[in-house]
Amino acid sequence: MYEMLVKNYLKNLTKNDLIYFALKNNINLNDNEVDYVYQCIKTRYQELLSDNYLNVFLDGKSHLTEINYQKLYELYKFYYNKYKGLL
Repeated sequence: MYEMLVKNYLKNLTKNDLIYFALKNNINLNDNEVDYVYQCIKTRYQELLSDNYLNVFLDGKSHLTEINYQKLYELYKFYYNKYKGLL
């Protein structure tokens, strides 16, 4: 059931949604980082919601500035721990 909710949410997710959420969390992504994170969310969401999420973040190191990588990883861990019981 939750997978269907996630899929439906991601269908409507826009880059502007991502930019707004990042800024709201004090993360200022450049255009290339927005493109990379957006594509990861859209295409690798199942991996991000599993115990294999670290692979996505390791791939992201070469696409993100160090500060944005750290901030995104910490934000991800916060929400992953908060909602992992539902996944």
